[in-house]
Amino acid sequence: MKRHSLLVKLNILFIVALVATLLAGFFVGMGMVKKDQVDLLFKARLLLKEMRITKSTPTELLNEFDLVELRGKKKQHILKKAVVQTRPHRSPNKFVRMFHKHHQVLSFKGHRYLHLRPHKMNVLLEDKHSFFDRFMLPIVIWLATLVLLLVMYLLLRKSIKPLKTLQKDIVSYGEGEAIAYRHSERKDEVSLASNAFYDSVQKVEQLRDSRQLFIRNIFHELNTPVTKGKILAEIVEETKTKEMLNSIFTRLSTLLRELAQMEKITSQSFSIEPKPLRVIELIDEASDLLYLETPVETNVTDEMIKADFAAMSIVFKNLIDNALKYGSNLRIEYSEDRIVFSSKGEPLKHHLSHYTQAFSKGDEVPSDKGFGLGLYIVHEILSKHGMTLSYGYKAGVNTFTINLKNNL
Repeated sequence: MKRHSLLVKLNILFIVALVATLLAGFFVGMGMVKKDQVDLLFKARLLLKEMRITKSTPTELLNEFDLVELRGKKKQHILKKAVVQTRPHRSPNKFVRMFHKHHQVLSFKGHRYLHLRPHKMNVLLEDKHSFFDRFMLPIVIWLATLVLLLVMYLLLRKSIKPLKTLQKDIVSYGEGEAIAYRHSERKDEVSLASNAFYDSVQKVEQLRDSRQLFIRNIFHELNTPVTKGKILAEIVEETKTKEMLNSIFTRLSTLLRELAQMEKITSQSFSIEPKPLRVIELIDEASDLLYLETPVETNVTDEMIKADFAAMSIVFKNLIDNALKYGSNLRIEYSEDRIVFSSKGEPLKHHLSHYTQAFSKGDEVPSDKGFGLGLYIVHEILSKHGMTLSYGYKAGVNTFTINLKNNL
C-alpha cells in the first residue's frame, strides 16, 4: 500500500485517535477513582469525628452520605471476605497515623465498605452505590466514544474503497479498454464523483458510436459515386474532359482513403501490436502501396525494430510519398536508434508541429499534392509506438527522422 494513499492516512488517523481515546479514558478514570476515594475518606473522617463526640452512630450523616450500617452475620461475613483497599499509613504525622488506624476501606463484590473503630466501637458501613453505579455515566460515554470512532472509521473506509475501482477504470478507459458502468445510490462525495465519471463515459461512448456510424455512412455514400464517376470518366472520349474527371475522382478517392486512415488511427478502438520486424520489409511494403517502379535508395539490410507492421507501413508510405512529391533523390538511412528519410528540396516554411496537425499543409503546398493529413497520421502512429518525429534542413537537403526509443 502506498504511503500517500488516503487509506493509509485514514488508518494512521484512526490508530492515533484510538490510542488517544484509550489513554484519555485511562487517565480520566484514574483521576475519578482517586477523587472518589478522597471523598470516601473525607466522609470517614467526618463520621469518626462525630462518633467520638456522640459515642454513637450518626444516622443523619449516614443517610446524607448514602451509607448503611451492617450488623450480625452479614457484617462478619463481609469482614471475613472483603479485600482491604487502604491500610494505616506510616506517616510521621501522629494525627494522620491515628486517623488511618481507626478506619479501613474494604471492597467486596463491587461494593465498598467503611470499617470504623473509634474508642472500642466497631462499625461497618456499606456504600449504597456500587462501582458501576458510581462510574456508569463516564464508562458509557467512553464506550460510546470508542464505538462512534470505530463506526466512523468503517464508514469512511467503505466510502473511500470505491476510489480504487474508479482509479482502475479511469486508467483502463484512458487505454481504450471497455469498462463496466457502476452506479452508486449513496450520496457521499466519492460516490457522486464516481457516478459523474461513469455518466460522462456513457455520454462519450454514445457520441463516439454516433460519430463512427455517421462517418461510416458518409464513407459509404461517398465511395459509391466516386467509384461510379471513375468508371464514367473512362468512357468519356474527349481527352481534356477525361483527364479532368480522372483527376477529380482520384483526388476524392485519395481524400476518402486518408480520412478513413485518420479516423481509424484516432479512434479509441485503434491499437497496435508491436513485434520484431525488418526495416527493409517496411520499405518494400510502402513501395508496394505507392506503386513505385524503382527501388528506394537505402543502406538498410537486415536491421530490425519493434513495431506494428500495418501501422508502421503507413508511416513509411507517407514519409516516402512526401519526399517524392516535394523533393528528389530520396534516401533512407538506418543509424543506431534512428531512421532518416532525406531528400533534396525546399525547406519547410513553418515548424514541424504545424504540419503534424490535421489539414495543415502550408501555403507553399499546391492543392493537388495533398490534404495535410500525411504527417498528422505519421505523428499519431509514432506516438502510439513511443517514438518521435524530428525535422532538419541542411545544404538543400530535408531530413525527417524517426527517433526509435524501443529499437531492438
